[in-house]
Amino acid sequence: MNEAENNIKEYEMAYLLTPEIPEDRIDSEIAELKKLIVDGNGLVNQLGMPERRSLAYPVKKQNHAYFGVVYFDIEPEGLDKIKKALALHKKIIRYLILRKPVESARKKTETKQPSASQIPEQSFDQRLESLLKS
Repeated sequence: MNEAENNIKEYEMAYLLTPEIPEDRIDSEIAELKKLIVDGNGLVNQLGMPERRSLAYPVKKQNHAYFGVVYFDIEPEGLDKIKKALALHKKIIRYLILRKPVESARKKTETKQPSASQIPEQSFDQRLESLLKS
């Protein structure tokens, strides 16, 4: 594995497209979004069709938007290029890019339950007695 492959991270991007896009043009907007990621040297893992939704509060004076999510792998330098392109994209009214957690890091942060061999074998009465004496 070379150094460039070690630097690639997995990201998740949620985005809102303007509701003014006609239904039959959504496919071309998704293709353009995918092109932005690929042009930044990214690899799209999963790209679903966005759904039109009512927003909880207006975003750029819009009460509805097409909400979609895309998962991709990219180096951090390429991510900066994508963010700049998204900021200039007129049909994307808001986006959020998050780095997906590494599975091994998630396992380390989970609370470990003591195994049966680690729990001292005391009866309930003995444990209660020791707690009351403390």
